[in-house]
Amino acid sequence: MIELPPVGERPGKRMVLAGAAGIILTVGLFAWTALMTALFPDSPFCGEYTGCLGLLVLAWEVGRWVVIVLAWPLLYLLRVRPSLPVAVLAALLLMVIWRFAEARLALSFDVSLMLILFSGVIAYPAAAWLAGTRISRPTLVLSVASLLAFYLLATALLPD
Repeated sequence: MIELPPVGERPGKRMVLAGAAGIILTVGLFAWTALMTALFPDSPFCGEYTGCLGLLVLAWEVGRWVVIVLAWPLLYLLRVRPSLPVAVLAALLLMVIWRFAEARLALSFDVSLMLILFSGVIAYPAAAWLAGTRISRPTLVLSVASLLAFYLLATALLPD
């Protein structure tokens, strides 16, 4: 069994706080990009016709993994308990969402972009709900195995 949250804590509150963590991390990623654009406007990642879109791409390629690492301390500070299992489950959910967004990118750019933008708001509350409820180990293992299967399916859907 997963470590249960304190008795007086409601699951809705935990899910809202986890969703706030997803919003904070996404805004932080874009704020970092805006800061780098302001500090380094002559960067080789900034072009005459594309602006500093290269910095946004770089922030996405590196920053999404930084966000996953920073999630646990943020969840802990926001008093989402148990914070480490929530962070781990959310990381798995995020990777699946991102992979599906990448696979769908050629079909619909706007849907993929929205999926990426709202991935934290989707993954962190779902992980808080999954980690905070009384679930058996087989159910948790089945959930993680399903996420891995969805990840492999999304990988197979990626264009060559």
